[in-house]
Amino acid sequence: MKKLVSLAVVASIAIPLLSPTFVQHAAANPIHDYRNEVQVNQFRPHGGDKQEVNDFIASLVKQRSKPAEVAKLVVGDSMTNFAMKTYVEGLAKYKNIQVIEAKVDKLYTVTKEDAYNNYRAIVKFKYVGYTADNKAIEKTDYLGLARLGTDPVNWKAWGVIWQDSGIDVSDVKLIQLEKPRKGEEICVITTDAGVIKLRLFPNKAPKAVENFKTLAKKGQYNNMIFHRVINDFMIQAGDLKGPDGKELPSIYGESFEDEFSRDLFNFRGALSMGNAGPNTNSTHFYIVQSPKVDQEYLDLSALPLNAEAKYKEIGGRAYLDNRHTVFGHVFSGMEVVDKIAAQKTDENAKPIQNPVKVQKIEFVPYNE
Repeated sequence: MKKLVSLAVVASIAIPLLSPTFVQHAAANPIHDYRNEVQVNQFRPHGGDKQEVNDFIASLVKQRSKPAEVAKLVVGDSMTNFAMKTYVEGLAKYKNIQVIEAKVDKLYTVTKEDAYNNYRAIVKFKYVGYTADNKAIEKTDYLGLARLGTDPVNWKAWGVIWQDSGIDVSDVKLIQLEKPRKGEEICVITTDAGVIKLRLFPNKAPKAVENFKTLAKKGQYNNMIFHRVINDFMIQAGDLKGPDGKELPSIYGESFEDEFSRDLFNFRGALSMGNAGPNTNSTHFYIVQSPKVDQEYLDLSALPLNAEAKYKEIGGRAYLDNRHTVFGHVFSGMEVVDKIAAQKTDENAKPIQNPVKVQKIEFVPYNE
């Protein structure tokens, strides 16, 4: 989970840690409280504003290990000047930084300043930094900027609005996209529309795999329809009912817990557990059919870098990660999944005519 760092805490960093350059720069001007300025107007940033902010962030990244140069990019009269120094020291610990996004989140003017010095911006700064031991750490920080001066007029940072503690997004081995090994047990789902072959991952999601296999071997899924079908999203099955019409529980007698893994993702072809919220897994499962990825959700996710690239390449639904347990993946028969997804449905996403059924589910050694 990302850790929120309040501005008040950041601003309380001990002064003895500061370099002389920053101390002198801060002492040269009266202290000003940028945090509590009164806003007058808010604007939509235009191309010039965006370019100026991008240039500022590029300079901050480039000069991060040079205190004298960084001091030129930080306002000298801010109450949080010392916190900014500490923030830049944090940037300097990375041997390389790749800027993912430098976006003006809010642009506004304030009272009691002339027209040259009354512009302020809150900037979203998202980046990946590489540590000395080659870990890739993704961070998203929000910086407060002020546009100051007369000739020239330059953006300068007055403080850290918000920052997270960083997430390790180093590449992982994308095991679910590997072909099965000879002799490995695979899952074969025979449907009215054709055959779907999948790998299962009992080492990553043991309870989900055991639940699925046990129900399948009992024939519980036989003659069951894919009851929820959304083209360019997924196909869902497993709506099992007992003689009394009530939904059947998992093999554990109740809902069981989620089994999230850093190594498994909701790529196109993923086999995942349907649920009604955290730790409510029972009998429902779905196969991700989406051939594209929602870029907006991808931008908001901190994913291993090769997993993010793979989402862009093959599609999927990144926002389902860490919400639904992935326990298998289709390696043959995605054309069948697409055919099932293309059925006409009602307002509840249930197929209208001759819904595709699961004929049987088998588990056999892979010998191809």
